[in-house]
Amino acid sequence: MTFNDKELTELSDAVRATMSEKRFRHTKSVEEEIARMGALYLPEKIPELRAAALLHDIAKELPTEEQQEICRTNDDPDLAHAIRSPAIMHGHTASYLIPIIYPKYALPEIISAVYKHTTGAEEMSVFDKLLFLADFIEPERPWQVCQDVRRSFWDAMPDTEPERIRRLDETVLYILEFTVQYLRDKGTIPDPTTEKAAAALRREYEIRYRLKEKPND
Repeated sequence: MTFNDKELTELSDAVRATMSEKRFRHTKSVEEEIARMGALYLPEKIPELRAAALLHDIAKELPTEEQQEICRTNDDPDLAHAIRSPAIMHGHTASYLIPIIYPKYALPEIISAVYKHTTGAEEMSVFDKLLFLADFIEPERPWQVCQDVRRSFWDAMPDTEPERIRRLDETVLYILEFTVQYLRDKGTIPDPTTEKAAAALRREYEIRYRLKEKPND
């Protein structure tokens, strides 16, 4: 299934009606960023990527108690962690709301990416990684680290697909490990999902890339 421009415009208008103007600006910026990424990584999935971006924050401004109830009703496997860190819960909540409010867009890849966009996961598809990254580096983000990561990601983008995938993996890994360390430095316990995601991607990276670079004996 794919979506045409008219459907995505209608989705954008519907989402806009549910959130503050500031949150919508961020949402549209993520949509633009992920469409740019999609042209390089998943050109056949650009409409689905745009839809995921439009939907990723639909629960961001809901009261924490309401989000907890939605996650509890849906037997969220990470509810205990999400309750401890309310800022990450909206991705989970949104993934449960999409089939109810926007059933046309309740594709498994969209649900997966929206669910994982705040914490990452041990298993992430390219689709998942693109939403995770676009959310972090979209141009509206005011923080220096986001701007630096965005510049590093886009600077001299490799021409070949394997090297572009490597750039994506390196960037997502950096964000995951940065997040874990940043929270520890603040005296905050990182979400276990993010810790596991960082460890899993680090292992995958070492196997996929470092072993290839090991000189022959």
